Amino acid sequence: MGISSDSVETQVRFRDSLNLPFHFVSDVDKTIIRLYDVRRRFGLGTSRATYVVDKGGVIRGVHHNEINMGSHVQKVIGLVRGIEFEAGRKA
Repeated sequence: MGISSDSVETQVRFRDSLNLPFHFVSDVDKTIIRLYDVRRRFGLGTSRATYVVDKGGVIRGVHHNEINMGSHVQKVIGLVRGIEFEAGRKA
């Protein structure tokens, strides 16, 4: 799931344009953004943050990155693979 302060219509267009397999939540009043503290400094919009949450609802990792999206994606994939590896070792 993605969360953005964009309107529902904007999010649907974005999701459909990239054929993404998940939905977005519209947080136009920025309630969720404040709860997860992903506001940029000095009120200049929101930060790009990814929270990796396991099947039990536990936050297993957080990654913030505004500049290098390739690095952001790779770090998040690493977090997910680490969780999958742990799950495989426990099975």
